[in-house]
Amino acid sequence: MFSGYLRYPHVNEDQVVFVADDDLWLTTVLGGRAHRLTSEHIPVRSPRFSPSGKRVGFVSGYPGNQDLHVLDVEGGRHRLTWLSALRMQVCGWVDEEHVLVASMHNEAMRALSWLYTVSLEGELERLPWGPASAADRNPDGRAVLASPNFRGPEQWKRYRGGMVNRVWVSDVRQENWTRLLPRETASLAGPCWVGERIVFTSDLGARLPERPGEQAQVWSVEPDGSDLRVHTAHTFTEGYCRDATTDGRRVVFHARGRLHVLDSLEAEPREIPVDLALGEPLPVAVEALDRLESVIPDNGGDGSLVEWRGQAWFLTHRSGPARALSALPGVRIREATPLGNTGKGIWATDLEGEDCLEIVPFDGQEDPRRIGHGQLGRVLALAANSEGSEVAVASHDGTVLVVNVAGNTVKKVGRSRQGEATGLAFSPSGRYVVWRETVGNEGALGRLVGHDLMEDRPFELTRGQFNDFSPAFSLDGRYLYFLSSRTIDPAYDEINFDLGFTNTVRPYVIALSAEEPAPFGPSVDGWAISEAKKPEMETKDEATDQDAVKPDVDVALDIEGVEDRMVPLPVPAGRYDGLCATAEGVLWRRLTPHTGVLGSGQLPGQETKDSIEVYDVTKRKLTVVVDACDDAAVSGDGRQVVVRNGDDLWVQPVDVRAEDEDRIAVNLNRLRRQLLPRDEWRQMFDENARLMRDHYWREDMNGVDWDAVCAGYRPLLEQIATHDDLVDVLVETNAELNTSHAYVTPCNGYGEAKVAWLGADLGRNEKGEVVINRILDGESSDPKARSPLRAAGVAARAGDVIVAVDGKPTAEVPDINALLLGAAGTAVELTLARGDSRRRVVVVPVASEAGLRYHEWVASRVERVRERSRGRVGYVHVPNMMAEGWAEFHRLIEQASRCEAMVVDVRYNSGGHTSSLVLERLMRTVVGWGYARHMDTPEPYPVQGMRGPVVFITNPYAASDGDIITAAAQNLGLGPVVGERSWGGVVGTDGRFELVDGTGVTQPRYAFAFHRHGFGVENHGTDPDIEVPLGPSDWENGEDLQLDVAVDEALVRLEEKPAMVPPKLPPAAFAG
Repeated sequence: MFSGYLRYPHVNEDQVVFVADDDLWLTTVLGGRAHRLTSEHIPVRSPRFSPSGKRVGFVSGYPGNQDLHVLDVEGGRHRLTWLSALRMQVCGWVDEEHVLVASMHNEAMRALSWLYTVSLEGELERLPWGPASAADRNPDGRAVLASPNFRGPEQWKRYRGGMVNRVWVSDVRQENWTRLLPRETASLAGPCWVGERIVFTSDLGARLPERPGEQAQVWSVEPDGSDLRVHTAHTFTEGYCRDATTDGRRVVFHARGRLHVLDSLEAEPREIPVDLALGEPLPVAVEALDRLESVIPDNGGDGSLVEWRGQAWFLTHRSGPARALSALPGVRIREATPLGNTGKGIWATDLEGEDCLEIVPFDGQEDPRRIGHGQLGRVLALAANSEGSEVAVASHDGTVLVVNVAGNTVKKVGRSRQGEATGLAFSPSGRYVVWRETVGNEGALGRLVGHDLMEDRPFELTRGQFNDFSPAFSLDGRYLYFLSSRTIDPAYDEINFDLGFTNTVRPYVIALSAEEPAPFGPSVDGWAISEAKKPEMETKDEATDQDAVKPDVDVALDIEGVEDRMVPLPVPAGRYDGLCATAEGVLWRRLTPHTGVLGSGQLPGQETKDSIEVYDVTKRKLTVVVDACDDAAVSGDGRQVVVRNGDDLWVQPVDVRAEDEDRIAVNLNRLRRQLLPRDEWRQMFDENARLMRDHYWREDMNGVDWDAVCAGYRPLLEQIATHDDLVDVLVETNAELNTSHAYVTPCNGYGEAKVAWLGADLGRNEKGEVVINRILDGESSDPKARSPLRAAGVAARAGDVIVAVDGKPTAEVPDINALLLGAAGTAVELTLARGDSRRRVVVVPVASEAGLRYHEWVASRVERVRERSRGRVGYVHVPNMMAEGWAEFHRLIEQASRCEAMVVDVRYNSGGHTSSLVLERLMRTVVGWGYARHMDTPEPYPVQGMRGPVVFITNPYAASDGDIITAAAQNLGLGPVVGERSWGGVVGTDGRFELVDGTGVTQPRYAFAFHRHGFGVENHGTDPDIEVPLGPSDWENGEDLQLDVAVDEALVRLEEKPAMVPPKLPPAAFAG
């Protein structure tokens, strides 16, 4: 038995409800044995008693699929909403019949959640209090609420950026609002009323940078902001106080998986001792395709070394078993690869804490041998020479090492100074090791370098002007093949005047010896037509021995002029990856052609796959041997290839196109095992700690004692009962670094089926049938903004009644979405009634209406700016700094740039990496005009340049690269920034690593500094030049004060300096 990890308590008189083991439990304020209220083992959140204590409202489901449920404490439960919310939280009960929730569903704007009352019949009504993450109302009618933040305070501790939870207090009519403690820079989370005081949790006691480890405490204050008191004094050991709730008298909260109570605001806090009598988490069966990371064939292609959810196995390809080679509990192996042609495998293992290399024969008949412990850093890639005597290691810090297997010695042979080293490759003789060294452009450029192990000297093969990658030596050792983005052949953009580069990669070959001709093309003896015939009388062993490609050990690499000797293979430029040598040439994976990052150019439901191509240098012939696959690996002798495509795995000859009957299917069902969750959780915690230690942007962890932090949280691994508990522990641990972008992303998806949407505002008639009140317009250039009811053949109108969905009456369900579970993207029949007529139509619901509502919002902003400025000011909104944001920028920039001035709105921008591209466009200034006889309007030069002033708008929900763009605009003097301080998270990450079960963990790796701001944007945000704060009432009056101020500022600047205008044509130059 163990204590469990207890969270999210609520109290009603002597009863306490809380979450543990992914279920709801009930105990008393005195503690003791608790009993389970639900038994579904699905993450639940924010349980709240009704005023009588007879019911509990709670949120069930994974983020992205959360809904409100109610249960009777005496038995029985039902679902109240069908929203599949991204986030939802129960705030309390308005009365015995209505639940108060904060929900983010179908929300066009990032991070905004709104307050709703939900009746026990499922009727949803939004409260006009503006966006909020939590709220409470006292008996007099005064409300208190906290502004939204897409992360809880425990996920970024000591956060002081623009998105802190601000608390607002209303009058008794909820019309006028006053900000509580307006000078406070910390989040004030979960405000609630206890008598006439407001209780919240906050780490406001941490005065950075002096007290960076101060924990959140429970605080209370008078509604006017006076008499601020702290009620707890938790240390690091006792934990960060979270999610304080109340019944109006007692206050309960949790910290480090334990429940605490304040019996009154005058009482001392005490722990509630709860006994769950939980047993250990049960063993879990691991499916064969669950985290099947790699399948690499042995030398002859008879079996493969498999990396499978942290274990190494050998899988025979035909009529044989699967064999565990390294399967210790709580240990993860990575980067498994054959140890040359020795019949052994080698991989990195964390058995001893820090990475070391483990060697095990494929037959499993020898004990494992481990080498290099503590000398390798985190191993990112491995490559062995053909004899298995030496192994090249790419480490996390860019270092390239060579490990002598017999002597257990480690030698540094190089370092990639601007990022990771990749593509390790030994020459067949073992003399040379080559790799790709990152040289810049955020990893997009790389050169080939290497080390001569015989003469102990480094060398450079390519100069780093392009991206050279995926090197592989021919099996005879005479040539080095690689891929390179050297096809500098620009293509015109079809939307804007621009040129871009795609399909730039081709395979190239370099002869190691300067006297060696290319394996194709002209040669002194020509290309032989005759072929040497093998003797008819030879044994099988003799034939096999003759078929084997023998390396030429005498081939020396001539460095001088090596890049001049490189020759492209006679194949078209495209997108290639995964080049490797075969017995008669080279193989690569041809990636799917560019169809756009968003996939808008593909047919709906179209699946695009990579293909495998082989170039035979002896026949000078290119063959597509596999039409569609996810991955492929070549056997050591270069004659067989193992192919993965979806759930299928097969072996085929490397040089011919094999039909289904010629493929040797590999049965993956032989991979069978179970794991104990707690063993895996311990390993995941420790690996996360090492990843953060090795990749955090400062080696000194910015002054935080990371070892002590991890030691403090590690004991919680013995309390937790579920993966959701583990994620919570990891989140809190990482949050002690007080840094942005330290995320933990569960791998479990959305759970149950999500609801689908019709793209309309709906209501009910007197019969209870669903009525269409308003249909949302679609945006034809955005597949995510498809309006189902506007589709051809539907012809729905506002006022139509949806009588039935797939023949099921809408009057008989509490919400039409209950009939649309799992229906996104599939054909659904609606029975529509208009007057006395009925008709059946087919619609295809969408997974979310957010895209529709976003484009509607943008269109309304464009129109508002046009009306307010009388057409003089243009408007552009950029929702993120990724492909979606770049697409939206181009939807708007042409019309906006024709105006005299421009407002660039980056409110709600969710970040990314394209801010520099947006800035480049906004820095274009019109300096001339182009005229033509039959054009009514002169064309500005440069095209889409700015004619006049540019004004930016930001708010707390502009984040990451959304912080950077406005800070950069201030540094460049592009124009003033209007609005509120932005999020303040600019220590970025790249999502490089996953834990053994697929849980994503990020490390804040890439810090950002400006000439004007220094490093000060992190944990602060970009301060606006013209501050326009918004309170709850400002969100509800139908206005957009920040936008109006930005437009007015643009007009003022136009008065000071008019926009560029085209000059009139001069008189004819030649009068006579």
